Amino acid sequence: MEIPLPVYIIGLRGLLNLIALLLIGASLLNNLPLLVREPNPRQLRFFKFTAGFAVVAIGVELLVRTLFMGGVTWLHAVYGLLAASILWFVSGLGPGGWFRKSLEKAPEQVGPYFFWASLVGLLLWWRFIETGIALGPNP
Repeated sequence: MEIPLPVYIIGLRGLLNLIALLLIGASLLNNLPLLVREPNPRQLRFFKFTAGFAVVAIGVELLVRTLFMGGVTWLHAVYGLLAASILWFVSGLGPGGWFRKSLEKAPEQVGPYFFWASLVGLLLWWRFIETGIALGPNP
C-alpha cells in the first residue's frame, strides 16, 4: 500500500512544529543569562535562526492546513502568529538590527527582551501545537 504525498507533507509540518518547539526551548535556556547581561554574537545568531525557523514553520503550517487539512481555526493561527511575530521582532533588536534602527529611542539593554521573548514564545508555541491537535481542521 502506497502512502499518498499529502500524508508526507502533513507529517513534515508536524516535524517542523516539533523542531521549532525544541529550538525555542533551547533558546530559552540559552538566553537565561541575558536577564543580567547583553547577548554575545553566538546567542544573537541562534535567536535569529530560531525566529526565522518559527516563521517558516508557521507559514508551512498555515499553508498545509489550508490545502490538505480542511482549513485553519482562528485560535490556532493566532497563537502561532503571535509566537512567530514576537520572536521575529525581538530578533531585530540586536546591535544594528532592523527593528532597533526603526525605533526612535532604542533600549539600552536588550538582553532581557531576548529572554522574555523566548519564554513567551515557548508558551505560545506550546499552545499553538495544543490547539492544532485539539481543535483540528474547521468542520
